[in-house]
Amino acid sequence: MRHTNEICVEMAHLAESYLNLEKWGFQESTRSNDLGDSKVPLIIYNSQLCRVKISFNEWHPPHQTKDYSIDVYYGRLNAPNDKNVIISNDKECHCWHGITKALHFLDDRAPEYAAKNLLSHDLIKEYVKLVSSDSLTYKLPEWEIRKHAYIWKEYAPRVFELLDLRQTNLWEKYRLFLKEVYDIKGRNPNIMPALDNVC
Repeated sequence: MRHTNEICVEMAHLAESYLNLEKWGFQESTRSNDLGDSKVPLIIYNSQLCRVKISFNEWHPPHQTKDYSIDVYYGRLNAPNDKNVIISNDKECHCWHGITKALHFLDDRAPEYAAKNLLSHDLIKEYVKLVSSDSLTYKLPEWEIRKHAYIWKEYAPRVFELLDLRQTNLWEKYRLFLKEVYDIKGRNPNIMPALDNVC
């Protein structure tokens, strides 16, 4: 089994190699090597605008402990390291976010379009085609980090500014956009809080 510290070191190396963290003002703020009690190895980078969390997802393929996949999430500066849901304005809300919905919002897509394409985006499809025949396909952490680097080339710093706590009007527009998206798509009653409750 790979040591969790080795996983953190590898994730940090990939982030520093591909994400151009210094250019966007990100510095490492947290590193956790834990892999027990539902905790996972993770690294969090902070800038003056937002946070980026890179975390272990799962052993991939299962039933082995060498190769793994990762997730990359984005948070506002009030997102805690160890929770994905917090209380804000007396309501539970998701404080760490995937990037796809934000890209649709920044593209000025109609909520109807975003509702049909919640888990995909043209730029991500373009990236998948670009690397589909590459040996990178079998290096899941590197594949994921480079996907976000590809996104940042087109959407930074706008995606970071969306998360800036000082951009209250922009964030409120995003929240209303998500509400419209999920009014169209529907909400899974088993997911609480609802996915459009974001903070």
